[in-house]
Amino acid sequence: MAQYNTEAARNERQLAKMRDLTERGVCMFCPEHIHKEAPGTVEAETSHWIVKHNDFPYDDTRLHVLIIPKKHVSYINDLSKSAKQEFLEVVQATALRHKLKSYAIAMRVGDMRYNGGSIEHMHAHLIVGDVDNPNHQPVRFKVSSRPKD
Repeated sequence: MAQYNTEAARNERQLAKMRDLTERGVCMFCPEHIHKEAPGTVEAETSHWIVKHNDFPYDDTRLHVLIIPKKHVSYINDLSKSAKQEFLEVVQATALRHKLKSYAIAMRVGDMRYNGGSIEHMHAHLIVGDVDNPNHQPVRFKVSSRPKD
């Protein structure tokens, strides 16, 4: 069953989606669900990875895509050697596709109750701040939390 950390929801829409997916036992990042749960957001697929636009992008971003392993894992060491190797190729292809001159990669691994993540299915964030916006603020990425239980 898919697990979501509702304490990490950043807005009401995300919280409602997480609760709905939890009730249905659906991991929205697994290949059998991703196209149905987030139609039109997948921009690329490889043998091991899916690249999709984040349904809930961070504030002050121009681009926020997720790089998601097709295998449902919480830890990098659970990926195959070929999946690990392909990851950097996917990052490079995504940067080239979007003609990026600058970007950040962020990833939470392991227990989402401690790392601030919202879903147990490991994934990476490729983030570009909207620096052309005159009201731009730095993008904030949460990397820790303290469980309430």
